[in-house]
Amino acid sequence: MKVSHRRGMGSESAKRSHAEAWMELLEANRPQAAGDDQSSPSLWLLLQAARREPLLSAMYPWISMQQLSVSASDSWEEWGHEPLPAMFARPDSYEVVGRSDRGDRVAFETADPAEAVALAARLVRDQRAAQAKEPHVWSAEVEVVLRGAGWYPGRSVDTTAWRVRLEADGFRIHAAAEEFLREFGGLTAAGGGSGITRAREPFELDPLLALGEDDRFGEWGEEIARCLFPLGELDHGHAFLGMDEQGELYVVANWLARFGRMPEAMENLLLGVMPVRMADLTQP
Repeated sequence: MKVSHRRGMGSESAKRSHAEAWMELLEANRPQAAGDDQSSPSLWLLLQAARREPLLSAMYPWISMQQLSVSASDSWEEWGHEPLPAMFARPDSYEVVGRSDRGDRVAFETADPAEAVALAARLVRDQRAAQAKEPHVWSAEVEVVLRGAGWYPGRSVDTTAWRVRLEADGFRIHAAAEEFLREFGGLTAAGGGSGITRAREPFELDPLLALGEDDRFGEWGEEIARCLFPLGELDHGHAFLGMDEQGELYVVANWLARFGRMPEAMENLLLGVMPVRMADLTQP
């Protein structure tokens, strides 16, 4: 039996969504009336162009001295340690600056903010790909279960249909969920038998099983200040599986629990490790 929708949850402590962060920044930098030089028209145009770019708008924006940059985190401290490319708004031009441990360098200069945004997005995408980790080496027991479910090294499936259907239903996919579904989407594990600290429960990694559950995922996401995207069902629909943008794997029901961050979370799920219940977040 599927669990019911959650209702009446507060969100006063919730973190900003990406969309809210961009709207706040746009409003704060909106050009003022003539004679008021508090904000730059060139920066405003750059912000508008960046907000329309899907990769950049799915991250958190930061402004510092006419410089626009993005981060996967809404934390100022973490942004400072994430050397992603930045865009500078000059009075009559825009510069895209690449960053590395060897220092900053101007990679491109243009009078068109859309061109600057397009190049910055490409640099962010390329840098993320270059920083991708080597394939995880699974324990022998976990690899046997994964292979039995249909997984194989290098597996990559098309996530387009899932993304389109779920985004039309109110969800918004993020990079961690899309990466997970490319490798594991469509797998079904029968479960059964005792695990390390719980029974090994069956699961089906079909995110469309969560259609109609955007309220539940959205409200729980607000509670923990994360963006939760569905991955499938646990124990024949008694709960859902979801993932946040940091790669943390959750059980999503009328309560919330986490298996940890990928790839260790998959080991915990398959080996029967009890997920950690999120304190004080149980539905009344």
